[in-house]
Amino acid sequence: MKFYVKEAQIVENVQKTAGIKARDDVEEVLSRNGFSEILSVTESQSRKNMGIFRTIKYHKDLEKIWKNSLKNLKKGDELVIQFPIVNHTIFFNRVIKNLQNRGVKIYLLIHDLETMRWLKISDIPVKSKIRLNIEESSVLKSVDGIISHNPSMTERLVQLGFNKNKIVNLEIFDYLIPNYDIKHSELQFKHSSPIVIAGNLKKYKAGYIYTLPDKPTFNLYGIGYEANETDNISYLGSFFPDELPFVLKGSFGLVWDGPSPQTCEGVHGDYLRINNPHKTSLYLAAGIPVIIWSGAALSSFILENKCGIVVDSLYQLQKILSEVEEDFYQELKNNAELIGERLRNGYYTLNAIQNIETMRGEK
Repeated sequence: MKFYVKEAQIVENVQKTAGIKARDDVEEVLSRNGFSEILSVTESQSRKNMGIFRTIKYHKDLEKIWKNSLKNLKKGDELVIQFPIVNHTIFFNRVIKNLQNRGVKIYLLIHDLETMRWLKISDIPVKSKIRLNIEESSVLKSVDGIISHNPSMTERLVQLGFNKNKIVNLEIFDYLIPNYDIKHSELQFKHSSPIVIAGNLKKYKAGYIYTLPDKPTFNLYGIGYEANETDNISYLGSFFPDELPFVLKGSFGLVWDGPSPQTCEGVHGDYLRINNPHKTSLYLAAGIPVIIWSGAALSSFILENKCGIVVDSLYQLQKILSEVEEDFYQELKNNAELIGERLRNGYYTLNAIQNIETMRGEK
């Protein structure tokens, strides 16, 4: 049989799931396609003030909870785990080994690689760096198959010593939109409209927003906007993930990160070189073509599918957009809608699962 793990935590006597759009969508796609849910529940505790011995005991307790959640799996079963796990423990590789000894095949679907994103930050405690390295490396090396974001992330994993023969590429995250056919409007996106920027707008994450060029115009959506509107910047509020596709108004959706509009740099900007930003999926699922940094891993996907344009710097935007004719914009928009239909139907998640099963000889 085929299974996936759904993680939850007990917070103030209330059971809460991770509640992250990308994870929820993966679970929904798997559920629709014959995978059964296994719920793993732990109590939420702060680990900040734990001493070394208490911390180790807590990690061991989590290991026991995980093993108990997965105790009924047997030889021939397949299990998909979204990674990194929310209820994390440095002993999770022992959970994996226990399952494999019973003949269970385990596949990881990567959401983030924390060692590639955070270990470059100097003020992260050494203890956290060691923990991240142990948890990620040991688990990734143990499992039977890995679903990586894209070829750039896969190449980085291979460089770090992981077996390329057990890695497949997701290509892009799906983005399910309930009631899309009923609620969407063709009139939301027009060639002459502002550029859309959606996501976390706080300065530490998206500092470039606060030094945008005077042209073109921008519509901002998300949490944490820390400035006033200007002649070319409008802040239009924060919305739930399932609501956002229906309120976006603009011409293109911008995929950018880091402190500078000149190029994507810093921890968050540099991470675009290997990861699949979920906002790319949001834009395309909503039917809006994208503008993406030329150094981003997903830039090749955008160019191959002709659903957006690639730029080196945001200072190029005004000139490039002035050269985009209406017929070309409509072509990009039509292609964005074609990719969007796939994203809304879970095409890429299912395709990656089928590829990894085929690769591992499970079909």
